[in-house]
Amino acid sequence: MNLDLKIDNIMPKDKLHPKFWYDITLHEAIQDKLMSISVNIMKNIEISDFVDDIILTGSISSYNWHSLSDIDVHFVFDFRKIDENTDLVKKMLDLTRMKWNKDHKILIFNHEVEIYFQDSNEDHESMGVYSLLRKEWIENPVVASKRPSSMSVAVKSMAIIREIDRLQELYAEKRYKEVYLYSKNLKNKIKNMRTSGLSREGVFSVENLTFKTLRNNEKLGILGSLKNLSYDKMMSIDKIINVKFKR
Repeated sequence: MNLDLKIDNIMPKDKLHPKFWYDITLHEAIQDKLMSISVNIMKNIEISDFVDDIILTGSISSYNWHSLSDIDVHFVFDFRKIDENTDLVKKMLDLTRMKWNKDHKILIFNHEVEIYFQDSNEDHESMGVYSLLRKEWIENPVVASKRPSSMSVAVKSMAIIREIDRLQELYAEKRYKEVYLYSKNLKNKIKNMRTSGLSREGVFSVENLTFKTLRNNEKLGILGSLKNLSYDKMMSIDKIINVKFKR
């Protein structure tokens, strides 16, 4: 078994992240810093009047935190306050979010701050949701009642990693069409695997933890790159074969 996977890193903990939380209370310095960042963002993109809440969510606000957890700060409001065409609003906010996350690398105890704009009409599932605006828990963090098997996660992760390793070999052999089709299928397989696990057992399912293991070990990034690179190679021309045309 590949020990570099560090499976235990993503297994549920008995306590919230001690550098962020004192028992279940967010440390004041972190609260103030995250609110300062949030206020600046709202002013810069002029959404202060629309935002209903600013929440801290994701693994950093649950017992599922690990060394690679992001600090997920969500701005929650009804997108219809901006325009009735909520699809257009979402696209605009997604571009804003991606640009901010690309331009900034704010670290708190080596965890990066990531922002997201959340429509209050959309469902949001998390093992813990904390309101930065109100300084209170909206959904209290819950300790997993069933601890997943680290061996099961490792076995499933290594099976997929072997497939990705094989794709790299095919790419080195310049079998670009095979790589492209194989990588598309594998990405869908991983997506469906995670969806199935989440719907059946939630965030601590073997399937979801396998997905996180692959992501944290940068294997999903490699898979995505292989798909894009193989497509580009398929579509490229590096020489022209001279053909004589009859006159």
